[in-house]
Amino acid sequence: MHRINDFIITDETEIASLLAPFDSSLTILDFSLMKDSMSNTGYIVTTNSGKYFLKIYSKTTDKIETAALSYLKNKINVPALLFYDGSKQRFPFAYAIMEFLDGVTFINHVRSNLKYPPEMAYEIGRICATIHERSYAHDALLDGKLNLLQELPRTRDKILHLLNGKPSEYLKPETIDSLCRFIKENPDLFDSIEARSVLCHGDLGYANIMISDGKVSFIDFEFTYSGSIYHDIGHFFRRKDDDVEALINRHIYDAFAQGYNSVSASPLPSNWLTLAHLCDISAMLCLLTYDNVPTEWVEDIENDILCAIDEGRRL
Repeated sequence: MHRINDFIITDETEIASLLAPFDSSLTILDFSLMKDSMSNTGYIVTTNSGKYFLKIYSKTTDKIETAALSYLKNKINVPALLFYDGSKQRFPFAYAIMEFLDGVTFINHVRSNLKYPPEMAYEIGRICATIHERSYAHDALLDGKLNLLQELPRTRDKILHLLNGKPSEYLKPETIDSLCRFIKENPDLFDSIEARSVLCHGDLGYANIMISDGKVSFIDFEFTYSGSIYHDIGHFFRRKDDDVEALINRHIYDAFAQGYNSVSASPLPSNWLTLAHLCDISAMLCLLTYDNVPTEWVEDIENDILCAIDEGRRL
């Protein structure tokens, strides 16, 4: 896995000092670095009082994640936020101590069982809609109280802006031309995508959904923002590796939509999946704003963009 930020490596003594303000009676028995993350650094810490998850933030995503966890704790299943220090006085980085969810990620659950349970797709759709109940006037970055902070461009404008930047170094010129032409010729589709701005998880991949004690929980809210409902849905239904993609069928899509519509005051339209795939183009292009993007990422993103355009043209 390719990381966005380097791991923040620490030792037992330093971890003990970070846990002390939360509970000075804790004794560390073991700790391990979680290596399957892409941005921040996480440690599973085993103590005389059980396991905890220590999260160290590389950049400034701590305030938005802790705000999201506090807001959502009585609405959906999220790990309990037990302690947070964003002062950077005790340690050079903001950090949080959270409940450790003893389970597996949704991607590993599907792979290990060779089955994609429709009832879990339903529950994920229901949870997604619950997050989306909080609405905003427009797309924006949010502050530490989940209020509007900085307005963001509309989805179509963001795509066009990104195509003029770093992603153009990776994508084929004909792909860029096709996407620009599609946006210009289909304003109605993007009107639908941009019709509502809501609280979004921001990074709703299968690795950020945990199955613990038979319950579905959402984790990693550091990219939470105000955006289209189709941002989260598009990310969730972004094409997976062949072994997982082979398990996804119309029953899964229908179950997700039924779960979403069981909560949402605005039911998903019949073309919701196509709108989600089109909306996800902006998020995929953001992955191409870094140097040395792996070739396989570029190929997958280019293929997904062309598939979304083809879907849109068939409507």
